[in-house]
This record gives sequence, structure tokens and C-alpha cells, in this order.
Amino acid sequence: MNYGRLFIILVSFFLILPQVCSLTSIEQTLIKDPARVSELRVRVFEYGAITIDGTPTLVTANLTIPQDDERQDTGINTGKYTNELGSEVGYIEEENPGNVFSYNFSGYVRSRANHQTSLPKSYVIPPEAKVYLQPTENIQVNDPRIRSIAEGLTKDSRDDFEKVAKIATWVYDYLDYDMNYSGRNMDALSALDAKKGVCAEYTTLFIALARSVGIPAKYVSAFAYGQKGWERHAYSEVYLGEWVPVDPLWLEVGYMDATHIKFGDHVDNQVKNNVQVNGYDIKNIQWTTDETELYMDSYVLSSKNEGYEISVNQDTFRKGDEGLVVMKFTPEEYKVLRVDLEPCAGDYDVVSIDDKARKVILRPHEEKVISWRFRVSEDLPKAMFTCPLTLNSRSLALKTVNVVVDTRYPERKKGMINARLGSNILKLGEKQNVYVDVSGVQEETTIGIIADNEYEEWVLTKDGKITFSFTPKTPGTHSVIVHCPGETEKLNYNVESDLKIFLENFTVPDYLKVGEKKNATAYIVNMGAKEENVKLTLAVEGKEYMANLAVKDKYFVSLPVSFSTPGVKDIQMQVKDTDVNLSFTKTVEVYEEPKVYHSTEIRDGKAILKLDVQKSRIKNVKITISGQTREASEILGEREFEFLLPTGEYPIEIACEGLGGEPYKISGTTEFRKKNFFEMIIDSINGFIEQIMGFFGS
Repeated sequence: MNYGRLFIILVSFFLILPQVCSLTSIEQTLIKDPARVSELRVRVFEYGAITIDGTPTLVTANLTIPQDDERQDTGINTGKYTNELGSEVGYIEEENPGNVFSYNFSGYVRSRANHQTSLPKSYVIPPEAKVYLQPTENIQVNDPRIRSIAEGLTKDSRDDFEKVAKIATWVYDYLDYDMNYSGRNMDALSALDAKKGVCAEYTTLFIALARSVGIPAKYVSAFAYGQKGWERHAYSEVYLGEWVPVDPLWLEVGYMDATHIKFGDHVDNQVKNNVQVNGYDIKNIQWTTDETELYMDSYVLSSKNEGYEISVNQDTFRKGDEGLVVMKFTPEEYKVLRVDLEPCAGDYDVVSIDDKARKVILRPHEEKVISWRFRVSEDLPKAMFTCPLTLNSRSLALKTVNVVVDTRYPERKKGMINARLGSNILKLGEKQNVYVDVSGVQEETTIGIIADNEYEEWVLTKDGKITFSFTPKTPGTHSVIVHCPGETEKLNYNVESDLKIFLENFTVPDYLKVGEKKNATAYIVNMGAKEENVKLTLAVEGKEYMANLAVKDKYFVSLPVSFSTPGVKDIQMQVKDTDVNLSFTKTVEVYEEPKVYHSTEIRDGKAILKLDVQKSRIKNVKITISGQTREASEILGEREFEFLLPTGEYPIEIACEGLGGEPYKISGTTEFRKKNFFEMIIDSINGFIEQIMGFFGS
């Protein structure tokens, strides 16, 4: 018998995943909002055909199948085994199949949405996860461009979740979705150059960036529910102490909806089925049909979250006004929130909104304050307008806030607020100060400050100054927004975690008497390895002190400051070199020598001492008359004190301190007696004059 030649051939067929990847903003055919699907059950049917020339005696097909894990329960009626990556692989064997090997099997998947409510702060990367750090043919982890982008994106991040969220957000913004790229499965650098792709390119570029900064990242083959129903899809999982799903195309980070049906984990983006054929004269093997179909049995939609506040900073606006919409939200899980504030539409563009779309990194139980600045059009007819601003989000309930515009009033005069920061660059852990000068107040006026996730408001009835202090919690670029009726002002600053040159312990006196000299001190610290030349500038009341200093390690600066007029004054210290531009501002209250007057009388049988303090406040006041003592912590203006003494002359001592702590003492005698008729007439006239002056002054 001539048996011919026996062949054992293993052929791998790459599944070009995905054939179609979908965006979620288009009307769905069955599930209108896949992002809200919290649970579902689908039936899965896989079938195909392989043609083989020759005489096959045994065919074994290895197929990707739905995975059974924490998010999915499966029941698949085919043989399966676990591969070297821990994924389940389906397999079908048939002896003497002829020249056409056909297969089919079915099953079900119960899927649940992933809610990432916690993550460990410290963790060890296990050996089985380290394979997802390595470069591959299509994921060029060590390429300088990939590494440079990733390091720039993740600089100053609080933790690895923030790094992942920043990378996913950047990929989401950087790539344009283009269906013409479906089926190409480009490598990471090609996707970077093309700036286009489908979910395979989004996922591949994301994985390359994540791995380059030491975060293990899987390529996950999947199905997801898109604009045409069930479609092949790809996303990633990153190891942050546990595997966390990330879909950079849909920007689901931490949270992932239940329509993502996982079919396998992969190191590279080349997802493949393979077939092994034993037989005689085997050649020309073709996988002519390879299909997977999913059919929905049931699903559960979660309700959109209504637990957030949205408000506008004033009741009524005028033409040309600037305004602020503030959203407060405390999440229960890790995720990236996409939120968009849309203006009203109509015959007139009533308001325009800066940066309508926002992407915000959320952590459980950390309140987020998000604000939008808007401007009322100057080209509106005289009328009353109500313009609803609508907040849209895939995960938050739809809410609106009304901006009421009354153009019958004249435009507001700008310049009520003048805001400045204590420093434009801080070291992490340092306190930031916001100083706001408010002028032109004619009625009860609300002033607000938003700094990071802190929001404070003050109600003023007259001109004044506001100081707000807070400590930024994270490095990077930050902004402070100050608002008042009709105006908003945005101030930017940076928080650095590792500056080579920085100022330490910049100290000025809290109080300074007019004409008095005291020193402003600071340390200029050089954390670098070599001596650096820096320029130091100290600005005091329009005058500048400048010096060029050679700094090695620490340099102590002590410079005298003085002022010729009273008030709250700024002292600014600036340090510059080629890479550093540091500016710090401190305030000092400059005061005049206090003037203290006193008078006594017997009124209604009681001994009354009236103290009148002018020019500046006095502190720690202690008044002693004939052994009786009265005290006050602080006095400016008039204050009366009652003593249990009969008419007569007594020794008196008044001891106090000025604002700077300097002691004052007044000693002598004073007389308590009833005023005569002439003195009472003089007091009445003086009181009447004060009322008249007060009337005209108002």
C-alpha cells in the first residue's frame, strides 16, 4: 500500500480585530445607550469552514471564545484549554474530515459592568503580569518617541491610575476615528504618525505608552455593542494591583459597561485563531469562513447619576457680562468623566462658553468642583432672555441651569476685582494665597473663589480685601478662578515636585510701623549638583532690589524693608535663571503710631471711662483705676468701660501693645464727676454735628 507523505501542519490565521469599531454617540439599533448597560445576557454562536487540499486525517482548530472571569460568566459547549497567558481557548477536533472542515458551537455569556471602587496604594507586579510590559513587533515600548510622550503625559501624576487616565485621555483626543483604517491593525508608531485609526489603533497606541512607563497592559480581543449592533472590538486591561479595564476609544477607564464581551488576552495586537492538520500531501489550507454572532437575551440599564449640583454664580446678567457655572460632584468609583456644557440655541447667541467639553479624572469619595466660564453677547436687543445651559454626560443625568439676561440695564463697569496669587510656582505642600482687592461695591455683592476642588464665597457690602489660602494637593498646572457680578478672572500657577532652585521660608513681618525697618528673609535652595547663578529681585512699594547670586546648596537672603504710608502692602521676591522663574508675594500690614485719648464722667451713678483709639489698633489692653482692672483684646475707635467708684480723683494706668508688639503705657490721675450744664450742652451740640456730618457723608 502506498501511503504517500504524512504531513502535520500548523497554520495560524490572524483575526483582523476589529473589523468594525464603533463610537457611542450615534443612535443605536437596539440598545440606545450602551454605556449604561450594567448587566446583560447574550447567546454566542461561532461557526466556520476550512478547506484543505490533500488527505487530512486529523484537524484541530483553536478558537478565541468568551472568557470566564470576575466580570463574565460563560457556558460554551466546546472543548477548551487554558493557554500560557491564562486565557481560555476553544478547540474542536475531527478525524478524517474530508477536504472541507466545518465547525460550529454555541453558548451564553452573562456580563456585568466593572465599577472600580477601590485600588491598592502599594502593590507588587506578579510574574504573570510582567509579560505585558515587554515590547513586541507592533507595540514599540522602547521607542524614544513613545517613551518621551508617555513621560511627559504622566509627569507629576499622583498614582498609576492617574497615569493611565492621562494616557487614555491623550489617545482619545490625539487620534481621529476613521473607518477606512478598519482591519489594518497598525503598529503603535504607525498609529502615532497617521493620527487616525479604529479601536485596534487606539488600544495599540495606548498599550505602548502605558508599558513605556512601567504599567503592564494587555491587548484584549472582544465584542462590543456599537452603531451596527454587535461588532468586533479591542480594549486594554492594566495592572494596578489588580486588572483594570481601559477602553481608550470610548474613554472608559476603571468603569466599563457590560456590553464589552471579553474573548481573550494578548501580548500583541495580532489576534489569531490557528488550525493543525495531520494527513497526506497537505497543502493550500484556507480558513474560508470564521464568524461569531451574538444575540441579546436581556439587559439591564443603570440610571444616570443625579447626585451632583450645578449652579450659576448670579441671578441676572447684563450684556457683555462674564459668568460662571459651577458643578460639584462626589463620585463613588475611579473613572474618567466626560461632561459637556451646551448653551441654548435660538435666534440669538445669548451666551458663549469657554471649553465646553471636559474630561475629569475621578476618585472615590473625592469631591470634584468643575467650572465653566461664559460670556453674554453684547449684540442683543433690549429684552429679557432666559438661556438654559445643559449639562450632558454619558453617566450623569441631564440637568440645566438658567442664565437670565436683562439687556434693559446698561452694561456693567468692569474692574471690581483685582486678583493676584502669592506665587506663580509652588513646591508641593506649600500654601497658596489668593489676594483679591474689591472696589466699587454699591450693594450687597458676592465674591467667589474656586481653587482646585475648593469653593468659597464672601458677601461684601463695601469695598474691601479678601485673602484666601489653600494647599494644592497635586503637582502640575493649576488655576484659580475669582468671580463677582459680571466678571471672572482666571489665574494660573504651577506646583512643582522637584525644582532644582526654589525659595524656602520666605518670611516678612506681619506688622510694620510706618518708617520702621525690618528684614524680609528667605533661603534660596539649589538642589542641583553644580553652582547656579540666579538673579534675585525684591520689590517693595515700587522700588526693586536686584542681585546676581552664585548659589551652592543654600543661600540666606536678608533684606531690609520699610514703608512710608500705612495700609496692607505687598512684598515680592523673584528668583530667575534660565530654567526657573519663581515669584512669591507676602503681605504686611503697615500701621501708624496709635493715638489714645481718654475721658471720664459719672453717668446714672456709674463711673464711666471712655477710651478713643485712633490711627491704628492697640492690643492686649489693660486699664487699672484705683485697684480695679478692665481688659480688652483689641481696640480701634471708641470703647467705654464701667468702674464701681464714687465721685473723686483716682490714679489711672493704661497698658497696651501696638500691632507690632511694642509696649505703650499711660499713667496719671483722672477724675470722675458729673458733667455740668454747660458741658452737657456742648456734648449735645457735638452729637448733633456728628449726625449731620454722618448724613451728608452717606
